[in-house]
Amino acid sequence: VRLSPSGRDGAHQRCALHPAPSARPARRRSGSHAGAGCRPGPRGGGGHHMLRSLLLFVLGAVLCATLSAGQEPSDGTYMQLFKCVAGSARQQWDLSRVVNNGGDKTIRLKQYEDKCLDISNYGTSNGAQIWLYGCHTDDKEPSHQNQEFTYNTATKQFRSTLSGKCIDVQNNSTEAGSPIQIWDCSGSANQQWVYNEADSTIRGVASGLCLDAGTNTPWTPCATQPNQGYPFCNMALTPQQRAADLVSRIPVANKWRLFGNSAGNIPSLQIPSYQWWSEALHGVAGSPGVTWAAPTTCATSFPQICTTGASFDTDLWEQIGQVISTEARAFSNAGHAGLTFWTPNLNIFRDPRWGRGQETPGEDPYLTSQYVRHYVYNLQYSSEDPKRLKMSSCCKHYAAYSLENWGGNDRCSFNAVVTQQDIADTYFPAFEACISPAGAAASGIMCSYNAVNGVPSCANSFLLTDTARNKWSFNGYITGDCGAVSCVQNNHHYTNNSDDTCKAVLTAGLDIDCGDFLPNNLAAAVSHNAVSMATVDHALTNLYAVLIRLGLFDPEEVQPYRKIGPDQINTPSAQALALRAAREGLVLLKNEGSALPLSKTLGSIAIIGPNAMATTVMQGNYYGTACSLTSPLVAIKNVISNVNYAQGSTIQTLDQSGFEAACTAAKSSSATVFIGGITNDIEAEGHDRDSIAWPGVQPQLIERLTQCSKGPVILVVMGGGTVDMTAQRDNANVSAIIWAGYPGQAGGQAIADVLFGTVSPAGRLAQTIYPAGYVNQVKMSDMGMRPSSANPGRTYRFYPGPVVYPFGTGLSYTTFTYKWSNTSVSSIPAGLVHKHIGDESSFLTSPALASVTAVVTNTGKVASDCVVLAFAVGPDAGKNGNPIKSLFGFKRIFTLNPGQEATVTFPVTSYDLSYVDNNGGRASAPGDWHFEVEGAITRITLEA
Repeated sequence: VRLSPSGRDGAHQRCALHPAPSARPARRRSGSHAGAGCRPGPRGGGGHHMLRSLLLFVLGAVLCATLSAGQEPSDGTYMQLFKCVAGSARQQWDLSRVVNNGGDKTIRLKQYEDKCLDISNYGTSNGAQIWLYGCHTDDKEPSHQNQEFTYNTATKQFRSTLSGKCIDVQNNSTEAGSPIQIWDCSGSANQQWVYNEADSTIRGVASGLCLDAGTNTPWTPCATQPNQGYPFCNMALTPQQRAADLVSRIPVANKWRLFGNSAGNIPSLQIPSYQWWSEALHGVAGSPGVTWAAPTTCATSFPQICTTGASFDTDLWEQIGQVISTEARAFSNAGHAGLTFWTPNLNIFRDPRWGRGQETPGEDPYLTSQYVRHYVYNLQYSSEDPKRLKMSSCCKHYAAYSLENWGGNDRCSFNAVVTQQDIADTYFPAFEACISPAGAAASGIMCSYNAVNGVPSCANSFLLTDTARNKWSFNGYITGDCGAVSCVQNNHHYTNNSDDTCKAVLTAGLDIDCGDFLPNNLAAAVSHNAVSMATVDHALTNLYAVLIRLGLFDPEEVQPYRKIGPDQINTPSAQALALRAAREGLVLLKNEGSALPLSKTLGSIAIIGPNAMATTVMQGNYYGTACSLTSPLVAIKNVISNVNYAQGSTIQTLDQSGFEAACTAAKSSSATVFIGGITNDIEAEGHDRDSIAWPGVQPQLIERLTQCSKGPVILVVMGGGTVDMTAQRDNANVSAIIWAGYPGQAGGQAIADVLFGTVSPAGRLAQTIYPAGYVNQVKMSDMGMRPSSANPGRTYRFYPGPVVYPFGTGLSYTTFTYKWSNTSVSSIPAGLVHKHIGDESSFLTSPALASVTAVVTNTGKVASDCVVLAFAVGPDAGKNGNPIKSLFGFKRIFTLNPGQEATVTFPVTSYDLSYVDNNGGRASAPGDWHFEVEGAITRITLEA
């Protein structure tokens, strides 16, 4: 689901306000019937959310004094039965619009009047679940009237006007945590409800429990008898053994509803319902499993991953993982989140138009592999409790996913045609690094919407079983992206009935559906002998083994993670880390005449541009409620008192009426800083770009500023994907350019710190900045990395043409020299390389055959970090499908003082001395291999 912030307030912002109903994007219908579209999910999932954003959070200062909007239940919170709690805002309902003639027939939370009961995805079939969603009475499309209900006082039934079906408790349950759905009206007691005017609750006649918007039930299944005597509560057994015993005791009737992300409860075993879908891409984020309510009203919001990746700092990635997992545990311990977080996004940013490239570290498979190894491991594991997972990380979106909706290709129906060569050396390495025990050993995988070479990813046994489980030894559960199981049948048309669809995905290796296809259809598939109970139980065992590894079935007193409280959210150290991450990810692309850093005693400064007052924009997508956000404008005002601000233009409209005010500000200021770029209105989940040129009239405004400004003109460019900056690079009157990505909660402060020299920039581009015409040379749907008759090649590894700024570009306020000081060997037998690159080998465990050592010296006058990037260039580089060069090592050196030098040693493995062949295998390449660092070259000869 696309997260598309729109609030841009120049002040510190400390609360999130839900957008007006008119901001609510349209959703596509889906279901188990043929012809249904992709199923959208609520905000935040892995590609798992559909073509439009389902959650928009607008940060603003308005009403902060009277309402902490972070306390609102999230859109997509599934309805359930729950014990009645006096005064609970999640159980108090306004029925006035239903019972009064002329009302809009919506059932709303009394304290949050823009939140309505909503049948998920405009469902009209039996079993369609009911969730909470922003009211959309302005939407007059007849098929979208899924929030209208009538109430019959005689039968005590709520009936959907869209489907004619009644609000119903799943499986006729009377237990707390039972999901709510629609079903054919029968008059049964589980469809009867009474409204208690005294406390505004809606109570089930059969159960006496209340209709509830997502209150969490504590997990204590092993705290009572007879469970304590069962093997699944025996901590001496393995998680797999415990899970197998647990699954054997689940009544068959309860099993079907465990196959959706909003898993039902198991009353006989006192196991509550569980929401598998929580998000934490760069901080705990809005999603169905996350509740923003006291004491967890906010979370640390680190930079978007595109910015974090540009830091090339493995230590930073590890620390961010540790902080996010601590805050995730704090949410969970407060009953405000699950422990299965669907992060990170490992897909390669292969095409600059991709709307979700911002979620990834960049375009290089080695960089992405290293990012996930350091980040994911620290999300999941800690020495505090080596027996349990701190949280569960989910590697997504597997595989070859990097297209949303382009040129008539929709991700739910797109068939990614990928060569075995590109799969092996571009699309697979990061996933192997994420899930292999030799890498980060993640406990979750999310299969993607698209097909790979004709087989939908979620029905692809080669991906899920042969490769992930058998070759890479994956130990965990596999979920589909939200609606991806439905897409197998209804969009890819790989199957043509629900029985075959259930069989295809489960036998391929899928364990759970983010959606309701499996919960609604699996029982029938089993009864028709399309799916065996052994297959059902195998999937459930994989699921519950992960929950057991998380400690959900163990006593709290033996678990250090259960002691993490809300006081460990957004701590001073976490805030400092967010600032460090933002500073380290900023990339200085141009600095003519040392225009930067600006003097802190500057008489005045003009701040111009549509992102100058950005707050939530700096979070990118998949974000949560930040505890504070400071815009660049406010941060700069904290340094220079005399600030002349004018917006000048919006991001993408053609209105130039603000140019004069911008020029007036620039004429009267000692320096001008333009802060623009792109936002999630232009690049987002479900939305790819057609053009990588500057949107709107921003380039015209920049050109005008270069003509009217009294002092130097500096550009700060935000956005996950880049824009063509050729004109600005070549314009002598543009003195400096900083690429900022989406720098997170401390982004404004970091930008000010770099502008005024509090820190020297050292980030490096993790993506190529292409000229705008590049996108006219290749279709986005062409998945090929290597040059062909229809493709000029992609990324720095395979594209030989002109670029605006290449991968790895990044300047500093000082100067460095680089040289190689030592190469451990001058030659290596090719047979030794061949020995280590067999079919069962892995780049994660390949031993070093040699090493090369670089020396970096600060030859300037400013202390600065330095990022060292080491590239391998093999024989016939750039020919016959071989990479032009490949990153094989990097290191961020911290605070190198003037005159100081540092050495960095990089191991050289067989994988660094070989190429991937046409069949996806590796082959040694005898000849001279060159290793480059900023123009310095050393050599190792691979002898035939």
